[in-house]
Amino acid sequence: MFATLLFRARDEVVMPPPGATAPARFAARITDPVWDGGALALAALINRAADRANRLQFLTIRRYLAMVFVTLLILLATVALWA
Repeated sequence: MFATLLFRARDEVVMPPPGATAPARFAARITDPVWDGGALALAALINRAADRANRLQFLTIRRYLAMVFVTLLILLATVALWA
């Protein structure tokens, strides 16, 4: 009942003229706007974050240890200020 409004449902029927041997064709298209607007946008955001995090795989050992040390300092400062 609400398919045309909520899911943008479209039907297409191609009927050959009488006497033609071509088969009739029927196509139905349904689009979910919530999926297109919400889930696909979230997936694109996650892919961008994963691409940025992928750079961490190529750090040198010196940069990796520095990053771990800074992260540890931030976590310890957070716990000290929170407690």
